Amino acid sequence: MPTERYPVGFCCFWLPFPGDDAVTTEPKSKLARITKRPDYLAVANTRRKWVTPSFILQAMPGAGDSPPKAGFTVSKKVGKAVIRNKARRRLKEATRAILPQYGQMGWTYVVIGRPSAPSYNFEKLQADLKWALAKLHAGADLKPGKPQNFKKKQGKG
Repeated sequence: MPTERYPVGFCCFWLPFPGDDAVTTEPKSKLARITKRPDYLAVANTRRKWVTPSFILQAMPGAGDSPPKAGFTVSKKVGKAVIRNKARRRLKEATRAILPQYGQMGWTYVVIGRPSAPSYNFEKLQADLKWALAKLHAGADLKPGKPQNFKKKQGKG
């Protein structure tokens, strides 16, 4: 294997030889994303969600063999822009690692960051995501019995 390197441009950057395996890294898997507001609203309208200390996971069952899709949102309640971006990055990375293995084919998920997301233990965040996915797929969020219609409060008189 060649050990010499060659310079690039006028800078002091050095790139590996094309056949050099010592520096190659495995590319991260790309996560299918939702980006349009109607997609987020469609997931929210299914009313399927699981709440954890660091995020809320909403899910919309789908049919087909397409890979699971995910969307992310973190509101201003979480903090200023730097804190929100940190929370979003952590949620994206946890989802990128967990969703291909534990997500259902064809389903769409929305991960909503909560105020504890930026400082929450990352291993615990991943464990919570696995747990939430398992609960949503098992239908634990669906309440048997009465439909979820809310009665109007009766006024006095």
